[in-house]
Amino acid sequence: MRFLSGFLKRNSGELAKNRLKLILAADKTDCSPELIEMVKEDLAAAVSRYMEIDQGGIEIQIRQATAGTGRKIPALYANIPILHMGNKGTF
Repeated sequence: MRFLSGFLKRNSGELAKNRLKLILAADKTDCSPELIEMVKEDLAAAVSRYMEIDQGGIEIQIRQATAGTGRKIPALYANIPILHMGNKGTF
């Protein structure tokens, strides 16, 4: 139930702000908001196999980074709040 509490605490202003961030990130990277949302969901699924995370608090950004060759390339940055670092997965 702790998973649902993240959704219940959010108000409409906060949800609208997060949607706007998603649309702006999609616009900067030529990715659709749906694709960015799918990446976010896949990251959440992968990380949650190993630790308990706040899935409602995940933020992803795609920014320009400089590669080793000096060329500008898109880079994915993820902020995933960790609630508990348990022994959830097998290592």
